[in-house]
Amino acid sequence: MSTTPPPPEPYNPPPTRSEPHAAPGGYAAPAYAPEHRAPVSKKLGIIAFVASVLAVVVGAILAFVAGVQTGGLGQYVDSSTGQVDPESLPPGAEQSAIAVAALSVAAFVVYGILGLWGFIQGIIAAVKNRGRGWGIAAIVIAVLGGIVVITALGVGAAVGVGSMM
Repeated sequence: MSTTPPPPEPYNPPPTRSEPHAAPGGYAAPAYAPEHRAPVSKKLGIIAFVASVLAVVVGAILAFVAGVQTGGLGQYVDSSTGQVDPESLPPGAEQSAIAVAALSVAAFVVYGILGLWGFIQGIIAAVKNRGRGWGIAAIVIAVLGGIVVITALGVGAAVGVGSMM
């Protein structure tokens, strides 16, 4: 007892966009109506860029000043061990050492916080296309800015040592 399936029904494809649709009232709908999108704000990317630039500039300035202060402590370094004996430092040099520590930490904390903010917000801006170019620039500046901050610390130390000679 074998039964064959019924033949398939004829296929009617859906109408394409080029065919006008009948609208109520006898008016034909347009064949293609592009969607109107509001312009996207670039503010998110610009803010990320500004945060990244501020991170690098402020971090580099603080690192340079810390480096100059470090160079001033060079005269108290023991030539045989390459270390500073805290007991042999005069009171003015102790204050300079505290300033070096505080400025060094501040430079990298400011760079770290603002750079991370610019990096994360730059990624969000690039993904959401809300200032994609600014966001990509913010990412690059935030990532490569650490090199600038470290270099500023080294250059400041060289300037500080050079001014002591």
